[in-house]
Amino acid sequence: MRAAFSGSGPGAQAPDGCSVELYRRLPYLGELNPVREYFTRGANVLELGCGTGRHTRQLLEWGLRATSVDNSREMLAEIPSAAIPVLADIENVALAEHFDVVLLAGCLINHPSASTRQLFVQTAVRHLKPRGVLLVERHDPEWLRTAAVGTVGESEAVKIYLEFVDRDEGAVKMRLRYSDDDASWTHSFVVTPLSERDIEGLLSNAGFRAFAWRGAGRRWVAASM
Repeated sequence: MRAAFSGSGPGAQAPDGCSVELYRRLPYLGELNPVREYFTRGANVLELGCGTGRHTRQLLEWGLRATSVDNSREMLAEIPSAAIPVLADIENVALAEHFDVVLLAGCLINHPSASTRQLFVQTAVRHLKPRGVLLVERHDPEWLRTAAVGTVGESEAVKIYLEFVDRDEGAVKMRLRYSDDDASWTHSFVVTPLSERDIEGLLSNAGFRAFAWRGAGRRWVAASM
Protein backbone atom coordinates (compact mmCIF):
# COMPACT_ATOMS: atom_id res chain seq x y z
CA MET A 1 0.00 0.00 0.00
CA ARG A 2 2.92 2.36 0.60
CA ALA A 3 3.51 2.30 -3.15
CA ALA A 4 0.49 4.62 -3.31
CA PHE A 5 2.53 7.31 -1.52
CA SER A 6 5.72 9.03 -2.64
CA GLY A 7 7.49 12.34 -2.42
CA SER A 8 10.40 14.29 -3.85
CA GLY A 9 12.44 17.34 -2.99
CA PRO A 10 15.27 18.35 -0.66
CA GLY A 11 15.62 16.48 2.60
CA ALA A 12 14.19 13.22 3.88
CA GLN A 13 10.74 11.87 3.06
CA ALA A 14 8.57 9.98 5.52
CA PRO A 15 7.11 6.58 4.53
CA ASP A 16 3.94 8.32 3.34
CA GLY A 17 5.93 10.61 1.03
CA CYS A 18 5.67 13.76 3.16
CA SER A 19 8.87 15.81 3.12
CA VAL A 20 10.33 16.54 6.54
CA GLU A 21 11.87 19.87 5.56
CA LEU A 22 8.61 21.06 4.02
CA TYR A 23 6.60 20.30 7.14
CA ARG A 24 9.30 21.84 9.31
CA ARG A 25 8.71 25.11 7.42
CA LEU A 26 4.92 25.03 7.49
CA PRO A 27 3.37 26.98 10.39
CA TYR A 28 0.35 26.04 12.44
CA LEU A 29 -2.65 27.22 10.38
CA GLY A 30 -5.43 26.95 12.93
CA GLU A 31 -6.40 23.42 11.95
CA LEU A 32 -7.29 22.45 15.55
CA ASN A 33 -9.35 25.56 16.28
CA PRO A 34 -12.72 23.96 15.33
CA VAL A 35 -12.22 21.37 18.10
CA ARG A 36 -10.53 23.68 20.62
CA GLU A 37 -13.28 22.99 23.19
CA TYR A 38 -12.04 19.42 23.68
CA PHE A 39 -8.50 20.44 24.65
CA THR A 40 -8.82 21.17 28.36
CA ARG A 41 -5.71 22.51 30.06
CA GLY A 42 -3.85 19.71 31.83
CA ALA A 43 -5.42 16.91 29.78
CA ASN A 44 -3.20 14.32 28.16
CA VAL A 45 -3.40 13.86 24.40
CA LEU A 46 -2.23 11.01 22.21
CA GLU A 47 -1.37 12.54 18.84
CA LEU A 48 -1.36 9.94 16.06
CA GLY A 49 0.75 11.01 13.09
CA CYS A 50 2.41 14.08 14.60
CA GLY A 51 4.81 14.86 11.74
CA THR A 52 7.23 17.64 12.70
CA GLY A 53 5.00 18.81 15.54
CA ARG A 54 3.02 21.68 14.05
CA HIS A 55 -0.02 20.64 16.08
CA THR A 56 2.08 19.45 19.00
CA ARG A 57 3.39 22.95 19.61
CA GLN A 58 -0.13 24.31 19.73
CA LEU A 59 -1.28 21.61 22.13
CA LEU A 60 1.60 22.41 24.47
CA GLU A 61 0.85 26.13 24.23
CA TRP A 62 -2.73 25.39 25.30
CA GLY A 63 -1.39 23.64 28.39
CA LEU A 64 -1.90 20.01 27.39
CA ARG A 65 0.44 17.05 27.78
CA ALA A 66 1.28 15.46 24.44
CA THR A 67 2.45 11.98 23.51
CA SER A 68 3.30 12.18 19.81
CA VAL A 69 3.43 9.20 17.45
CA ASP A 70 5.02 9.06 14.01
CA ASN A 71 6.70 6.38 11.92
CA SER A 72 9.40 8.74 10.65
CA ARG A 73 12.45 9.16 12.87
CA GLU A 74 13.31 12.36 11.01
CA MET A 75 9.85 13.83 11.67
CA LEU A 76 10.00 12.96 15.37
CA ALA A 77 13.39 14.67 15.68
CA GLU A 78 11.60 17.98 15.02
CA ILE A 79 8.90 17.81 17.73
CA PRO A 80 9.23 19.91 20.91
CA SER A 81 11.20 18.37 23.76
CA ALA A 82 8.21 18.78 26.09
CA ALA A 83 6.29 16.12 24.11
CA ILE A 84 6.87 12.39 24.54
CA PRO A 85 7.96 10.89 21.18
CA VAL A 86 6.85 7.42 20.06
CA LEU A 87 8.38 5.95 16.90
CA ALA A 88 5.78 3.54 15.48
CA ASP A 89 3.19 2.96 12.82
CA ILE A 90 -0.16 4.16 14.15
CA GLU A 91 -1.76 0.75 13.79
CA ASN A 92 0.94 -0.86 15.98
CA VAL A 93 0.92 1.54 18.93
CA ALA A 94 0.36 -0.19 22.26
CA LEU A 95 1.12 2.04 25.25
CA ALA A 96 0.40 1.40 28.91
CA GLU A 97 -1.10 4.87 29.39
CA HIS A 98 -4.66 5.91 28.57
CA PHE A 99 -5.56 9.38 27.34
CA ASP A 100 -8.26 12.02 27.69
CA VAL A 101 -8.06 12.78 23.97
CA VAL A 102 -6.80 10.82 20.98
CA LEU A 103 -6.10 13.04 17.98
CA LEU A 104 -6.15 11.69 14.42
CA ALA A 105 -5.59 14.82 12.32
CA GLY A 106 -4.08 15.37 8.89
CA CYS A 107 -6.97 13.53 7.18
CA LEU A 108 -5.24 10.22 7.90
CA ILE A 109 -8.69 8.64 8.21
CA ASN A 110 -8.95 8.92 4.41
CA HIS A 111 -6.30 6.22 3.98
CA PRO A 112 -7.17 4.15 0.87
CA SER A 113 -7.11 0.86 2.78
CA ALA A 114 -10.31 0.09 4.69
CA SER A 115 -8.47 -2.32 6.97
CA THR A 116 -5.88 0.35 7.82
CA ARG A 117 -8.65 2.82 8.67
CA GLN A 118 -10.10 0.22 11.03
CA LEU A 119 -6.72 -0.33 12.66
CA PHE A 120 -6.28 3.43 13.20
CA VAL A 121 -9.59 3.52 15.05
CA GLN A 122 -8.74 0.40 17.05
CA THR A 123 -5.54 2.09 18.22
CA ALA A 124 -7.64 5.00 19.47
CA VAL A 125 -10.00 2.66 21.33
CA ARG A 126 -7.08 0.92 23.05
CA HIS A 127 -5.76 4.19 24.40
CA LEU A 128 -8.83 6.22 25.37
CA LYS A 129 -9.93 6.68 28.97
CA PRO A 130 -13.55 5.63 29.64
CA ARG A 131 -14.83 9.18 29.08
CA GLY A 132 -12.22 10.13 26.53
CA VAL A 133 -12.79 11.70 23.12
CA LEU A 134 -11.46 10.75 19.71
CA LEU A 135 -11.01 13.71 17.36
CA VAL A 136 -10.83 12.83 13.65
CA GLU A 137 -10.15 15.18 10.74
CA ARG A 138 -11.25 14.15 7.24
CA HIS A 139 -10.79 15.55 3.75
CA ASP A 140 -13.74 17.59 2.53
CA PRO A 141 -15.41 15.04 0.21
CA GLU A 142 -16.71 17.81 -2.03
CA TRP A 143 -13.17 19.10 -2.56
CA LEU A 144 -11.95 15.60 -3.40
CA ARG A 145 -14.79 15.30 -5.90
CA THR A 146 -14.23 18.63 -7.65
CA ALA A 147 -10.58 19.69 -7.22
CA ALA A 148 -8.89 20.43 -10.55
CA VAL A 149 -5.31 21.01 -11.61
CA GLY A 150 -4.22 24.48 -10.55
CA THR A 151 -3.34 26.54 -7.51
CA VAL A 152 -4.73 25.13 -4.28
CA GLY A 153 -3.57 27.72 -1.79
CA GLU A 154 -0.70 29.44 -0.08
CA SER A 155 0.70 29.09 3.42
CA GLU A 156 2.84 32.15 4.11
CA ALA A 157 5.78 31.65 1.72
CA VAL A 158 4.78 28.12 0.63
CA LYS A 159 2.61 27.92 -2.49
CA ILE A 160 0.56 24.77 -3.13
CA TYR A 161 -0.30 23.59 -6.64
CA LEU A 162 -2.32 20.52 -7.69
CA GLU A 163 -0.33 18.96 -10.54
CA PHE A 164 -2.33 15.78 -11.10
CA VAL A 165 -5.68 14.32 -10.08
CA ASP A 166 -7.42 11.10 -11.13
CA ARG A 167 -10.63 9.60 -9.78
CA ASP A 168 -11.30 5.89 -10.18
CA GLU A 169 -13.65 3.53 -8.33
CA GLY A 170 -13.87 5.57 -5.17
CA ALA A 171 -10.16 6.39 -4.96
CA VAL A 172 -8.69 9.81 -5.64
CA LYS A 173 -5.07 10.02 -6.75
CA MET A 174 -3.31 13.36 -6.43
CA ARG A 175 0.10 14.95 -6.77
CA LEU A 176 0.69 18.25 -5.01
CA ARG A 177 3.66 20.56 -5.52
CA TYR A 178 4.79 22.81 -2.68
CA SER A 179 7.10 25.69 -3.58
CA ASP A 180 9.03 27.95 -1.24
CA ASP A 181 11.39 30.73 -2.27
CA ASP A 182 14.38 28.37 -2.43
CA ALA A 183 12.96 24.85 -2.72
CA SER A 184 10.19 22.69 -4.16
CA TRP A 185 8.65 19.39 -3.09
CA THR A 186 6.03 17.02 -4.47
CA HIS A 187 3.72 14.63 -2.64
CA SER A 188 1.79 11.89 -4.47
CA PHE A 189 -0.92 10.03 -2.58
CA VAL A 190 -4.20 8.14 -2.81
CA VAL A 191 -7.20 8.78 -0.58
CA THR A 192 -10.75 7.51 -0.22
CA PRO A 193 -13.49 10.15 0.13
CA LEU A 194 -15.55 9.51 3.27
CA SER A 195 -19.02 10.86 3.99
CA GLU A 196 -20.29 11.55 7.49
CA ARG A 197 -22.21 8.27 7.31
CA ASP A 198 -19.05 6.40 6.30
CA ILE A 199 -17.08 7.74 9.24
CA GLU A 200 -19.86 7.29 11.77
CA GLY A 201 -20.28 3.72 10.56
CA LEU A 202 -16.55 3.04 10.97
CA LEU A 203 -16.54 4.52 14.47
CA SER A 204 -19.78 2.82 15.50
CA ASN A 205 -18.31 -0.56 14.59
CA ALA A 206 -15.50 0.20 17.04
CA GLY A 207 -17.90 1.03 19.86
CA PHE A 208 -18.34 4.80 19.58
CA ARG A 209 -21.91 5.99 20.14
CA ALA A 210 -21.92 9.81 20.22
CA PHE A 211 -20.74 12.08 17.40
CA ALA A 212 -20.39 15.85 17.16
CA TRP A 213 -19.35 17.38 13.83
CA ARG A 214 -17.35 20.58 13.87
CA GLY A 215 -15.75 23.12 11.53
CA ALA A 216 -16.29 24.38 8.01
CA GLY A 217 -17.36 21.57 5.73
CA ARG A 218 -17.81 19.43 8.87
CA ARG A 219 -14.26 18.24 8.50
CA TRP A 220 -13.94 17.27 12.17
CA VAL A 221 -15.84 14.78 14.26
CA ALA A 222 -15.58 14.28 18.01
CA ALA A 223 -16.54 10.72 18.98
CA SER A 224 -17.10 9.20 22.40
CA MET A 225 -18.18 5.83 23.69
